Amino acid sequence: MLISLIVPCYNEQEALPIFYEESTKVLAGMDCEYEFLFVNDGSKDGTLELLKEFAKEDTHVTYIGFSRNFGKESAIFAGLANAEGDCCAVMDCDLQHPPEVLVSMYRLWEQGYEVVEGVKRSRGKESAIHRACAGLFYKMMSKAVKIDMSRASDFKLLDRKAVDALLGMPEKNAFFRALSSWIGYRSTSVEFDVQERT
Repeated sequence: MLISLIVPCYNEQEALPIFYEESTKVLAGMDCEYEFLFVNDGSKDGTLELLKEFAKEDTHVTYIGFSRNFGKESAIFAGLANAEGDCCAVMDCDLQHPPEVLVSMYRLWEQGYEVVEGVKRSRGKESAIHRACAGLFYKMMSKAVKIDMSRASDFKLLDRKAVDALLGMPEKNAFFRALSSWIGYRSTSVEFDVQERT
């Protein structure tokens, strides 16, 4: 089985080497084939050059380079559209999503779950204003989609069937965090504590 790890990147040259090293350790110990699919979202620093180096030295690494910054949602969907995995995980490269949680997600997928949600047990360090705005946003979003989004994140693992369903939807302004929960399929969740941003 092949797991594709999709990683949107925007100006991440300082975090990328740490993320790559930590995630490689986790993936290499999971008894499965794996690929990294980094999506450079028009970074203005040395992110793209680092990705080229990773790909030259490691056959597990591929990357997509956007011509400009199109935003995280576009980067996620470009990654999903180009991933070859039997399952695909999406995570941030600033290590707020702990790579070791991938193991639990993958084991649940092996048990037959098709959408494994990473849900926030704690939100990490946030200002009171940011927390209040996020709370209001997710309250409105939860009401709109009729799914509790209060602890939702982009940290997810999806079966190939769920990925194909997402890619087949006609939305032009897709919100991955909500749509991946909304599509159905057999789902479960794994809690994680948001780590300090690398």
